[in-house]
Amino acid sequence: MTFSGNMKESKPRPVKGAWESELGYGWTRNGNQRCVRHRAPESTLSVSSDIRFTRRKLSRPCRGCCAALASLLVLLLLAAVAVYFGHMYLFGDPLNRQTFRGSFVVSSWGDEGGGEKVNDLEPRANRTRENELQQALYNLYANSELRSCFVSADILALDSSEEGIRVHFEVSFEPIFTAVSTAEVTSVLARELAAPTTHLSKITTLPETLHIEENSVISSLELKETETTPIEAPTTEAVTPDAVEEVRECSPVTLSLCSHLPYNTTTYPNLVGHTSKDALMRDLVAFRELLDAECSHLAQDFVCQMLQPRCSDERLVRPCRAYCRAFHAGCGARLPDRLRPHFDCARFPDYFGKGSCAPEPECSRGLQRLALSRRECDGIPDCAGAEDERSCSHCSAAGAGGLRCALQTRCLPAHLRCDGTPDCPDGSDEAGCLWISRSLASWRRENSESTLGAVRSRSGYAVWAERGRDGKICAAPHEHDKRALTSVAASLCKALTFKASLSAEVVPDAEEGETDEERDPKKEKPQYVEIVDPFAPEISFVKSECPERKVIRVVCDNLECGVTSARGIGAGSGVEGLPRSARPGDWPWHASLLRTHVHACDAALIHPSWLVTTASCFQGQPKAEWTARFGTVRIQSTTPWQQERRIVGMVRSPIEGSMLALVRLEEPVEMTDFVRPICLPDNGAEPASRNICNTLGWTRNKDQLQRVQVETSPMSTCENVSIAIVNGICAEPLYDQDDCDEEEYAGSSMMCFNEKTKQWSLEGVSGWRIACTKIGLGRPRIYDSISSHVDWIRRTISNSAR
Repeated sequence: MTFSGNMKESKPRPVKGAWESELGYGWTRNGNQRCVRHRAPESTLSVSSDIRFTRRKLSRPCRGCCAALASLLVLLLLAAVAVYFGHMYLFGDPLNRQTFRGSFVVSSWGDEGGGEKVNDLEPRANRTRENELQQALYNLYANSELRSCFVSADILALDSSEEGIRVHFEVSFEPIFTAVSTAEVTSVLARELAAPTTHLSKITTLPETLHIEENSVISSLELKETETTPIEAPTTEAVTPDAVEEVRECSPVTLSLCSHLPYNTTTYPNLVGHTSKDALMRDLVAFRELLDAECSHLAQDFVCQMLQPRCSDERLVRPCRAYCRAFHAGCGARLPDRLRPHFDCARFPDYFGKGSCAPEPECSRGLQRLALSRRECDGIPDCAGAEDERSCSHCSAAGAGGLRCALQTRCLPAHLRCDGTPDCPDGSDEAGCLWISRSLASWRRENSESTLGAVRSRSGYAVWAERGRDGKICAAPHEHDKRALTSVAASLCKALTFKASLSAEVVPDAEEGETDEERDPKKEKPQYVEIVDPFAPEISFVKSECPERKVIRVVCDNLECGVTSARGIGAGSGVEGLPRSARPGDWPWHASLLRTHVHACDAALIHPSWLVTTASCFQGQPKAEWTARFGTVRIQSTTPWQQERRIVGMVRSPIEGSMLALVRLEEPVEMTDFVRPICLPDNGAEPASRNICNTLGWTRNKDQLQRVQVETSPMSTCENVSIAIVNGICAEPLYDQDDCDEEEYAGSSMMCFNEKTKQWSLEGVSGWRIACTKIGLGRPRIYDSISSHVDWIRRTISNSAR
């Protein structure tokens, strides 16, 4: 051991603690290293120090003390190392907060005078039932075996039911060493409901109605890589259950803060869980603080949409998901923790026609603020409600209820749809006259404004439209002819570009019935038609009374991949007729990946719940909130067909050297003409045509998606400018002239068109961002090949469905 000493002979001998002062470190009592102030030496020369360790100066007892001290320091060091590795490998990373949501039914509410039958939701004079239940739940879990990790309990809503009042609640836990299971949380409350003690003794409940399940973390999710195991691929996707719309009782809007709303009826419980105006007024302070922050020009309107949501035709209308995202971009960081679950954008629907949800107000004025007013009346909607295209001269003649020709600068009167004569330039007004939908009400909303954009449901009612009228297909007179029903289902599924039909059955029309007409005489009477010849090449029908009101319900097989159905007859022509600037529907599988509301990468949709992209997007960003946006070709715009989903997981390619990654969506996207998957290549096969391959880039202002034609080159071409990879594809862009104007984001797709099948397939994914400049004109780029990953991709998707 060598010390830098002081050259002055008069330097005093070191006292206790001098070693720490000279060396610049020390040890605390618990064995942790602590930093101390380091003295600058007076000389950098090494001289004979007056601190000498010799047998003459150190006696035998002193030598023993030094050895004991050294041994103690070594033991402390080993103990610290053991504690560190024990924590890392035995306990692992700290667990995230767990949230459980559930409900149970209260049949009667007791008081000193006996039980009170529950038949309304009026607040009590002294204390609301909601507050009493919340305190009771809190006390129950705070005194249970889960008290060490229990955090909070909240009552989300009280809903009327036939048995009484259904209580919706939420409890949160902070796990210490092991996660809390749903069974443990259920057991605590189930015991209390079965044999009430002091916590819920004032009420009578129905224990059999208790249901609890774990809810995913609503705040920013940590992106985790998962492992997969080889299993057989599923033959079909999961069938989404038919939508059932909740019937609400509408009441007047009474909150003065929200008097500016364009509607005057609301409903309780509202979207924040308030069961009455009194409960809302007691909680209004938190929302006023949010508005006072002036975090967004949308804050007041969006908060009012949460507190006093629109109630139309006995139905609650929520804000649209895109509107919620715009609000979060400015005010998300200021939301109190207890309000975040209610303001989670995953709770809100995407826009599918007028009345499906409440879009962002005054969108056209927002375009002007972004200096994008030139986009108005250009034929491509930049607002969810397409208001930027409705006030144009080409739509004035069609009137207020006019139907837009999707991506054309033309509007039609609604009665011209499905009249047998194409009136739109692309003929889209004669498409979709026969459809499959989960409900007639949702189909009407999806088709009320545009000739394209309806959801392509795999299962649902067979519906029809003709000259402004619509309804369902009656099963009579073929309700007992299985062969006829199968033929009708096959024709319907094929027309909607599904691979095949799985089943066709006769079911009662649960959506429209005698009870509906008796309750509301003004309600439009349902219309039905009968199939003339179920075995004809084209389905034709005649009007029917359908006295038994039995209709046809169809289930189709997987949607065809790689088909640009929004282009109509041009879908099978490859790039012929495709403009360089992409329009909605040109590349329906394209997705923009946003990191905390900022466009960062691109991806391709291969399954309703899965995307293919590159793992380089997520390097250094494990805890960022990622979302995927579909159905739009302009980052600063919102189309009527836009959908957004949160990304909740990532699986990286097991092939060495590959940057390919699969990312999973929190919930599946809806299949439409503007959002549908691309095909995977045949395993190990070469692309059918290397001459018609394209990638997608963004203009220099990073706001308009553009098509770039590419051709493959020998890998030696790319080795000069980049690092070659074993499973890679080298490609070069083709330009008619010196007009390089786009920037390719990481995760962009290399897509090739198959002339035989008339479908697009995903051949490669770029691993890094490539800027386009005059110097970089024609710069080759390397893509991760998809063909060597096909088996792994299918196994991963199959494993997720288990």
